[in-house]
Amino acid sequence: MLGIPFESLLPEQAALSSAKIIITTASEANLIQRKDVILDGEVDRYPVLLKAKILHKIMGNHHDDQLTIGVDPGARIGISVIYLHDEIDSLVESTSYSAFKIISVLLSGIDSKRKIVRIGDGDISIARQIATMLHRKFKGFVEVEFVNEFGTSLPKFLDSNRRGIRDKSSARAIALRRGRIFRPDFIA
Repeated sequence: MLGIPFESLLPEQAALSSAKIIITTASEANLIQRKDVILDGEVDRYPVLLKAKILHKIMGNHHDDQLTIGVDPGARIGISVIYLHDEIDSLVESTSYSAFKIISVLLSGIDSKRKIVRIGDGDISIARQIATMLHRKFKGFVEVEFVNEFGTSLPKFLDSNRRGIRDKSSARAIALRRGRIFRPDFIA
């Protein structure tokens, strides 16, 4: 999954292991009794949350602990998730509400000192919908910015946008640009 070496151990062995992370079932977790246990059920629903937990445990608290989510609004909404300076996932959603839901899961489920959502201004109507929903849910706990999208898209002749490759690429470029702070009372 992440190219990280691992060992398969019995629960009794895992309890005594010096491993930084233990992944086990809910029924065996009580046999291990360690704080660094991740339940295997977490892998199935949102694998990106597991990736983030593993990265956080491996990297520790000495790195710049920032989660940045880039959003390319449009007919297809590209989303790029950058955590601890690495893109850990990218995806495409079809509605502003479905994008809001997955972004909310990411913001709630990934442990980070600073959380930023950068939304491209290419489709300002969808951008404002997503920004407003995020602002209402997270108030000041998440920074929401609008980013100038100029130059973030791959040229159309290079890619036919199979599986949203252009949308994901644009979202990544948006995530890496600084924007202007979203103010819900300001009409653009």
